[in-house]
Amino acid sequence: MTLARLTNQALSEPIRLKRDRFEALVAAHEAFITGRPGGRRATLSFIIASGFNCDRRVLSDARFDGADFSGASFAGADLSRASLYCANLSRCDFRGARLQRADLRGATFAGASLAGANLDQADMRAAVLWASDEVRGLRWVGGRTAAAANPDDAGGPVAHGVDFSNCSLQGARLRDANLKNADFTGANLTNAELVGARLEGVRLKGAILTGVEVARLTIAPSALKECVLDPSQEAHARIDHIKRELDRAHDWITGGGAPAHLEGFDLRPASGAFVGRLLAGLRARETTAIAVDFSGAQLQGASFEGADLRAANFTGADLRGVSFVGANLAHAVFQDAQFGELELRPGLRLPTRFDGAIVVGAAGLPPEPEAPSA
Repeated sequence: MTLARLTNQALSEPIRLKRDRFEALVAAHEAFITGRPGGRRATLSFIIASGFNCDRRVLSDARFDGADFSGASFAGADLSRASLYCANLSRCDFRGARLQRADLRGATFAGASLAGANLDQADMRAAVLWASDEVRGLRWVGGRTAAAANPDDAGGPVAHGVDFSNCSLQGARLRDANLKNADFTGANLTNAELVGARLEGVRLKGAILTGVEVARLTIAPSALKECVLDPSQEAHARIDHIKRELDRAHDWITGGGAPAHLEGFDLRPASGAFVGRLLAGLRARETTAIAVDFSGAQLQGASFEGADLRAANFTGADLRGVSFVGANLAHAVFQDAQFGELELRPGLRLPTRFDGAIVVGAAGLPPEPEAPSA
């Protein structure tokens, strides 16, 4: 079978691809995406490519409906807008992958790891995410399971949950999905559709559920205790105080006042107030600043130690001498930001620090310094 046929038509029967043929398919797709000669979009359904390695490959806009990728590795790969409708993705490694707006309806993720992946606006409706139990006779049937051995047993087997820890799932469509025993520790589920989803046994420690209809979820209130929910009325009442602190910081830089002190505050209600501001020396330890926009701000010498800065925007900000020690920066954006040492006086320099920070999925961070050779 020619590569042209493989890449241009949906196949009526599953085809097991050899690794070299699949590599040629991926290379042709990458050439297509980048506009290089010889490129061809991967439009290939019902292939069997289990166990293949696709780490860091560019497969955006590819179409793999009904494909069997079980056990494959896509760590760091770009699958944004890809179609994996009803695909078998069990035991796949998607750590750090990009799956924004991907079509994952009906896909099987049993035993997969998506830790740190970006699934913003991905469509996972009716996706079955728990493992089959061969002993008790469960089998995958068109994205659903049928309990052949004991159909009257409503409890079913103990499932192997999918790892969504530190994922970005903003606006993801998970309505009616089977998320039993999934691990959403630290995940960003802002504005995600979760109503009707099966949520027994899910782990939500530190998960962001702002904009989610929490009251309509089939989940015990105790599971929500350590989640980040919508800002409280008290947080909204502090907006004016936050703005006064920012004005005072501006006055300090231009000849009076003092640095802004916002330690422990929830900054989300004033998210847009930080854009382009003069905020050198800002004290923002232990703040909740999820998705807050700091773009273009002058933040030299600021302290964000222990702050929750998931999905925060630092595009074009001056971050010389800033301390992010112990901060959560998962999926934060640092494009065109300025890093490095801030000279306070001759002989005293303050570096930008990320010691102990969570930086999974963050974009635009400076490369880690190489370890000195022995």
